[in-house]
Amino acid sequence: MAKELIFNYSWKRIPVESYPVVIREFLDWGVEKLVFDDSLLGRAVKEPEFADVLRGLRKRFGVNFGSMHGLAGRGYDMDTLESFRSRREMIADHVRALEIAAEFGSRTYTIHVGASHYVRREAKLPELMKLAADTLEKLVPAAERNGVVLAVENAFEPPNSARRVRELVEPYAGNEFVGVCFDTGHANIMTMKPGKEIGKFRDYMYRSWFETGLVFENDALEILKPYIVTTHMHDNDGYGDSHSMPFDGDTDWNALVKELKSCPRMIEYQSEVNFGDGVNWSGRLLAPPGGYSIKRLVETYRKLGF
Repeated sequence: MAKELIFNYSWKRIPVESYPVVIREFLDWGVEKLVFDDSLLGRAVKEPEFADVLRGLRKRFGVNFGSMHGLAGRGYDMDTLESFRSRREMIADHVRALEIAAEFGSRTYTIHVGASHYVRREAKLPELMKLAADTLEKLVPAAERNGVVLAVENAFEPPNSARRVRELVEPYAGNEFVGVCFDTGHANIMTMKPGKEIGKFRDYMYRSWFETGLVFENDALEILKPYIVTTHMHDNDGYGDSHSMPFDGDTDWNALVKELKSCPRMIEYQSEVNFGDGVNWSGRLLAPPGGYSIKRLVETYRKLGF
């Protein structure tokens, strides 16, 4: 099957009544497949009537939410502590989400290892990695049953570094339903480039790496390449997770796209841009006043050659 480019949108920023306007805009740009993000999924799992809304939009417009960002955050990440939330309940929610993914035709289900507990010093890294491995083991049968690939995402905290993500998926080598979501922006943060200044990272990074100090990974793509099945593509200035438009940060997109296209297991490509402007937890965003437009999103990613 063809490797598709699937576009994201910040659905949680707008009311449901405005969804048709956004979908119409994408359709007019020739886009018929959109990312089923975790904000939509969280509601679909908890509110069956909201899932019906998405089914109705799919039928009405002929558009599909074709790639799924799994449930994420405290209480959903793979390393969720039992003291925070029942892990049995957490697993059950992911299983239901995988069923929804299959219904909507999603080929991948991206899942976060998690980091917030580690930052708050509620648990040490070995315990978190053990919990993450347990979550993956419990979800693999549901992924196989639903025909959806679990894609573990790399990020920029100790539990989800490229090496840790590879440790999680490597035992499943040969299983077509376990792979990696390669996040370009997260990898860019963890790359120590010439001229990069250690003192410019967002405060969150120093809190995350309180035990060892920042540990960089210039070879994240090389480490994960055999397992990459999907990718979240966005940019940043190398110091914070701004989820900016490609070419607005300091990523070498010409080199990166060539490497991504050579990944042997790649199924699809996803945009993952933050449409907002101003300042958020990651620092000052790189978007222009008013944020990014759908027009710029589509034109930019097509410029990348997908």
